[in-house]
Amino acid sequence: MLAEFTAWLWSLLVEVFSAAWGFVQDSFVNALDLLVSGFASLVASIPVPSFMAGGLGAVFGGLDSGVLWLLTQAGLPQALGILGAGYAFRLARKFFTLFQW
Repeated sequence: MLAEFTAWLWSLLVEVFSAAWGFVQDSFVNALDLLVSGFASLVASIPVPSFMAGGLGAVFGGLDSGVLWLLTQAGLPQALGILGAGYAFRLARKFFTLFQW
């Protein structure tokens, strides 16, 4: 009977320390979450510059027609298409590998 009681007491002690260790781990995770959330809100509070607010359409819409012709002849639309395709491929790869890459 004493052996059963000491075994029960030992298992109770193990569970208490296991719960305390879980509490310590959760505390570190919560502290890291607060730190990352604070950093994210700090970055989100940075205002967007006015030249970036309109997108590429606003940037190219304000250019002279001669400059637009030169950019077209230099292959800017094809270059932007290649960049967009690369970005789409990267996002598709991340999606299909369940964000492991």
